[in-house]
Amino acid sequence: MFIDYKTTVWERFEIEDEHEESLFEFLKESPEASAMDIWNWYSGNGGDPHCETIEGTSWEMSLEENNGYYTIEILCDNKTIYQNGQ
Repeated sequence: MFIDYKTTVWERFEIEDEHEESLFEFLKESPEASAMDIWNWYSGNGGDPHCETIEGTSWEMSLEENNGYYTIEILCDNKTIYQNGQ
């Protein structure tokens, strides 16, 4: 039996200082940009971003934080036998 649970965590990648101005231009044009949009923009502009998890920033999500969708599930023989939300 497996207990799967959902967590949230902070991750980080670095952008060289020489791209600061063009990054802010990109963000001005795309204010709804996600972190992956920024990663793709940087990668497309010659950058080689490497993501890393920031230590100590992982915590279990609550149902409320996940809009009522399940954050825990129990699997047995590859079948879900319990979920704590929708």
